Amino acid sequence: MRPFLLPAVLTLCLALGSCHHKPTLQEMGVVLDTLSAEASAALWPDSTNSPQCHVSLELITFSNKEHSPLNDSLLRSGILSPEYLSLTPTSLTPRQAVDSFISRYTSDYREFYTGIYTDEGDSAATIGYNLRTSIEEGRDSILTYKARITNRQGSLTTEYTRCVNIDLGGKRLLHLDDVFVPGATKGLEEAITAKLVKQTDSKSVTGLHEAGFFVNSDVYPTGNFILGDKSITFVYVAGEIADRDKGEIMVEVNYSDIRNLLKR
Repeated sequence: MRPFLLPAVLTLCLALGSCHHKPTLQEMGVVLDTLSAEASAALWPDSTNSPQCHVSLELITFSNKEHSPLNDSLLRSGILSPEYLSLTPTSLTPRQAVDSFISRYTSDYREFYTGIYTDEGDSAATIGYNLRTSIEEGRDSILTYKARITNRQGSLTTEYTRCVNIDLGGKRLLHLDDVFVPGATKGLEEAITAKLVKQTDSKSVTGLHEAGFFVNSDVYPTGNFILGDKSITFVYVAGEIADRDKGEIMVEVNYSDIRNLLKR
């Protein structure tokens, strides 16, 4: 099924700072659209009982000329997984990228599962991939693009959030190195640890480990983060830093607590 464009009705309420006015998206000339697409592929097309793969995508995109180059960078940032687009350096429009992703995803589905599952009624071979995106207004002229991804295989469902921060003024995606000064890692680790100890009532770092956090790795600032107006939130997917049953873990650190680590 060919994807189609729908105008996105996005109302972003921007607060007026005490010292300066934060420009609205309209004032910055930003125009957004929503690109929606979905497709299904049967493992055995000639069978009515065949397991199926279903893909559903809903992507917010930049439609104005000034910011449209961000689309290609955004779609290659990890919000689409597997990262098929990294296989080609050719710049793609959002429509081309979505068509390419769906075609490759369904093709890989048939290639991988054909021959493994011979029982047409085996629900483990029925899989789904669902992606929904949203935008949050952050500090200065930064938007956080949030992709909520749901993978389903039979009765097993996995959900996670991928966050990408966009500097609209600089027309670029931001990484940790763009936000923090060199050598900030240790300070960030300490701030994250302190916040996590507090929000889990672990009392100490030892208690944090006993509660199942960072058992197999040291504390680290993840590149999956949200640059909010007054704080940065590190988003750890389920199973990344603790037992999977604890779900997605978000650690919010106020800028005021790490002021000396920020570049701006």
